[in-house]
Amino acid sequence: MPYFEYTARDKSGQSIKRQLFAINKQQLINTLQKEGLLLLSVREAAAVAEGRSMRMHKKAKPRDVMLFAKEFAVLLENGIPIMEGLDVLTKQMNSTDLINATKAIRKDLENGATLSHALSKNPQVFSTLWQYLVEAGETSGQLPFVLRQIVAYLESREMIRRKTVNAMLYPAVLLLVSLFALFLFTFKIIPIFKGVYISFGAIDKLPPLTKVILAFSEYIAKYYYVVVITVVVMGVIFKQIISTKNGRRLYENILFHTPGFGNLYLALAIERFASTLKVLLKSGIPIIKAMEMAANTSQSKVFAEKLEEAKAKVTGGLPFSDALQQTGTFPPLSIQLILVAEKTGNYAGMFEEVASYYHEVLDTAITRFTSLIEPVMLILMAMLIGTLVIAMYLPIFGLAKL
Repeated sequence: MPYFEYTARDKSGQSIKRQLFAINKQQLINTLQKEGLLLLSVREAAAVAEGRSMRMHKKAKPRDVMLFAKEFAVLLENGIPIMEGLDVLTKQMNSTDLINATKAIRKDLENGATLSHALSKNPQVFSTLWQYLVEAGETSGQLPFVLRQIVAYLESREMIRRKTVNAMLYPAVLLLVSLFALFLFTFKIIPIFKGVYISFGAIDKLPPLTKVILAFSEYIAKYYYVVVITVVVMGVIFKQIISTKNGRRLYENILFHTPGFGNLYLALAIERFASTLKVLLKSGIPIIKAMEMAANTSQSKVFAEKLEEAKAKVTGGLPFSDALQQTGTFPPLSIQLILVAEKTGNYAGMFEEVASYYHEVLDTAITRFTSLIEPVMLILMAMLIGTLVIAMYLPIFGLAKL
């Protein structure tokens, strides 16, 4: 099956350049049109599949799994049997973990297992959500449609992840530069100045700021291993604490109640919940079951517990919007949108609106964070280096008095 390299434009006008395999060029065009993309150019990339072995990696990245779902959907939509489709997909993959998982799934299918059960035996690659949705697709006979829903969901998650990584890239670079400057001053520059002041016999007459910096530099240079070990031990302890149920709950409660960041963390949880519920409902899963699945796939322990509480109340006969409102977690706007869904019966469409709204909220928050953190990091970096420089040169300005 040929691979195609294409350039397209999405609904927001952003240019996209990707590679995808299809039955033929027309099939690729139809697939992109279904996704709402405007095709600008396309060419067959025969060398892509051949050269994949040179770019193999072990772990199945989100993009690998997303391409697996997209290409699997294309194959099934064109009437290719599941077993044959898995054989084709195995030849197109970059990830050894994904290849091994696909081969294991094929073997389980040969032994009579369902696709959803086979997927559930490979949790390191396919999440619980995959199992739920594929099971629904198998039951309804709409597996290609369900795979398309998975693709849309994974693309949404990948977009948020990519924007978050891009937003943190510049601050991370500035932080590394600051640490390098601190390292350079501590181990190279400050000891040179200290030697100069000792040679002048002025080491006891230095300004307080200079004394503090010299003492700090001497301590770090002498006991740097203590600092490293302390940081590592604290990191391990923190990881152990949040791996426990109570520790995770405490950590997330702190995040939810942190000024500024708490609202962003809540928006992320609600967007993920709405996106998950939308996909589940569109795949034909009843709303009570969908709430349970959304809670099980939530990355937030506290939020999942709130969803379980709401599900129990809905099961007891309470309206969906009232159950969510009583959790005290969902903002009034999302409750109003869900109330409209109760009146119209279009839960999937309304949760799509909720997900879209909070996706925009996250996008705006990330943009604002980026525009704010850059000058803040620059100011902090300038203050750090400026303080070190002033502390070292301050005695020289008053050298005549020393």
